[in-house]
Amino acid sequence: MADNYTYVIDQGADWYQNFLYTQPATITNAVGNGVSITYTALNGFAAGQTVYIDGILPSQYNLGNAIIATRTATQFTVENPASGLYLQGGNALSAVDLTGYEAKMQLRSHPSDADAVLTLTDTSGITIDGPTGTLAVHATAAQTRAIIEGPYYFDLEITSPNDVVTRIVQGRIVVSAEVTR
Repeated sequence: MADNYTYVIDQGADWYQNFLYTQPATITNAVGNGVSITYTALNGFAAGQTVYIDGILPSQYNLGNAIIATRTATQFTVENPASGLYLQGGNALSAVDLTGYEAKMQLRSHPSDADAVLTLTDTSGITIDGPTGTLAVHATAAQTRAIIEGPYYFDLEITSPNDVVTRIVQGRIVVSAEVTR
């Protein structure tokens, strides 16, 4: 499910926004043995991926930039000396490798409008950093100057190499009027 946000574009100015596409997993248990930690969570992670873990009590099981050593569909393990009794909570996030993906973002006055007031793609305005899962969006000053001030709807979709389309963010953009010209 796509996140729903509101952004502001200053008419006549360059607009930059980075988006990170991550894969979440809800942690239901953690067991540390002083060498590694095994987390129980339904997941689609892969060994070698970097994972960010937070929201766990006790906090020694919360990790940033941990590398997944092994994984199954229901568990993953990272090397870390933490141990202790798992109490509750936890979420894990890992960036999705977007190598080979395409991206497209459109801005419209209303979602059902036939014409977009701005279209950005991975060949013009969107840069995809595949391994990090980052999409860097850039609308030029000339592009934003051509948009009439006011509220708009947008979404950003990615298409996998096997043509699966995923909406990663959607919401509203308010274009604020340029006064100095």
